[in-house]
Formats: sequence, C-alpha cells, structure tokens
Amino acid sequence: MPTVDADALTEFARESIGSLGAPERTARAVADSLVDADLAGHGSHGVVRLDYYAGIVADGAVDPEAEPTHRSAGPFDQLVGGAAFGQLTGERAVSLLVEGARAEGVAIVGIRDSGHLGRIGEWAERVASEGLLFASWVNLQGGSQRVAPAGSADRRLGTNPLTFAVPTFGALPFDLVFDAATSQVAHGKIIERDGSGEELPETWTTTPSGDPVTRAAEFEDGTGALLPLGGRETGYKGFGLSTMAELFAGIVGDGPVASEERQEWTGNGGAFLAIDPAHFTTAEAVADRVEGLAAHLRSAEPIGDEEVLLPGEPEHRTTNRRREEGIPIEPTVVDGLRELAAEQGVESALPPGLE
Repeated sequence: MPTVDADALTEFARESIGSLGAPERTARAVADSLVDADLAGHGSHGVVRLDYYAGIVADGAVDPEAEPTHRSAGPFDQLVGGAAFGQLTGERAVSLLVEGARAEGVAIVGIRDSGHLGRIGEWAERVASEGLLFASWVNLQGGSQRVAPAGSADRRLGTNPLTFAVPTFGALPFDLVFDAATSQVAHGKIIERDGSGEELPETWTTTPSGDPVTRAAEFEDGTGALLPLGGRETGYKGFGLSTMAELFAGIVGDGPVASEERQEWTGNGGAFLAIDPAHFTTAEAVADRVEGLAAHLRSAEPIGDEEVLLPGEPEHRTTNRRREEGIPIEPTVVDGLRELAAEQGVESALPPGLE
C-alpha cells in the first residue's frame, strides 16, 4: 500500500477542488479538512470523498463559489449552508462558537443544509483547542437513511453522530474528543469496503431475516440496514441516542427530520454547543481533573495486549505517526484518485507514489 506525504496530498486535494471552480480559500479549507481526516485515521472522511464532491458539484447540489449565511441572536446563531461546501459551514460554526462562548460563557449554533460537514471531530478539536467544552448532535435531514430502529431491519435514520470534547490545558498532549456514529459503524466504513471484496463484519448490519449483509456493494444497492449502536443485544441504546440527535439537530438547526418527506440529500443538520469552563472553574482545576481521571483509567489492568486509550488518543497517535511516515492509501482509492485527476486535468498535482 503506497504512503503519501500529507502536504503533497493536501496540495492535490486543493487542486482537485479548485478545478471544480472553487475559490482558493474554499479549496484550501476543503482540502485541509479531508486530509485532516486521513491523518487521524478516518479515511472514510478523507480524500476518498473527492470523487463524490466532484459529482455533487456536477449535479448542481453544491455551488463551489457559495458561502453559508447566518442569522445572529446574541450567543445563539443559525447557519444555513445552502449550496456551499460543508467545510465552510463547519469553519464558520467554530468561529461563532468561540466568539459567543468567550463573550457570554456559552454559545449555540444551529445548522441546516450544511453540505457534507466531514469529520465532526475536527470541529470539536478546533473548539477544544480554544479552551472550550464542545458538544454536538448531527442528523442527515431525512436523507441517506441507512440505520434501522432497534428490532427492525427497515432504514429509518441516518448515522447521526454524537461528539464531545474537553480541553486538557496541557494535562495531556491532546484534548479529549469523543466522536462516534449512533449506528454500529459510520456509513463511511461501508464505503471503504465497497469494491474491495472484503466481507462486512456480521455485527454491523441486518436484513429482515436477521442475517447480516455480507458485501458492501449489496448494502449500497439498498439491501438491509445498519444496526444501531449496541447491535442486536442492546441496540435500543444507540437507537435512543440517534433519535435524540435527530431531534436536537432538527430543532436547533430548524431543519427537516427523518419523518418529513424524503429529502434529496443536502447535507447535515446540527446543534453545536460550546461552553467556556472559566465561568465555572479554572484551567488549572480542569487540568487536575483530567490528569487524575486519566491516571485512574490507565491504572486498569489491560487484557492481553490491549491498551487503555483515552478518547482522542488513537487519532492523536495516528496523526503524529502519519505526519512522519506518510498517509497510507488503499489501492482502490489510489485508482479512483488517478481517474479523478485525469478527468479534472490535474494529473501533474498527483503526489509522489500516486502518479
């Protein structure tokens, strides 16, 4: 499997998005976000999405020159992504959260029609890096329904991620970030296996017979559904979390939910929250709590070769390693990037190892 330098991959992604008609700032924002996901080990939200982005621009679902708009009401804002790239909405949401929380102690941003927001953990990391707590609830506005309620095999919800972040103020070399779908896995994990021939784990999906879907291509064609987080045994927990994420995002973002007439997929809706802990305690006290809790958790005796890793630690380690060693790119993704480069006339920007 080839590995690619992160900066070179970012430049290729920037050229690719720019070739769609995006201004330099937009192309850079989208490229940085995609490669950030690849660096963190979440390739499902990385440069594999470039072909998808080219398709939605060609279909008119995204205007590469568009910008999100917002309505302000003190520390409470609503952002409408419209036809803009979702990464612009994510960046603007972070800016509003930081500004509002600094001024008022708390800020909330509702989001609708955002376009693809990418890895929500990226926005959580950015807010936490400003010394703020972060929480979010995200839905798919009634489109891309791939997750079944507990006890069913009918597709009714999106993967509806929940994300939280806590700044550690130097107590750890990374901020604590939890970012997870309320389904057994994110849909992107299915996409990664589409075309590879690799079988899907049986704990991910279900069909009306109760049997799992074995092939990603079958799932993408509409067979079966993703199980809610907890699977066949305790999926009611994931289903409950997903239902709440659906409503929080729809209410605060003032956008559609899954019960409304099926949407042509226009992106994510969301409720983003930031809290300044300085209104309740001190940075030193936060660091003490984090340090003490981290030591307590890591003192647990591991099973075999397992290791107790804190939320955000795998991404921190993976990012550091991949900045040094390069980002591994799956062969099927390499082929797709080469085809895309030829179609867009940016073959000269392909990084070494992908030419």
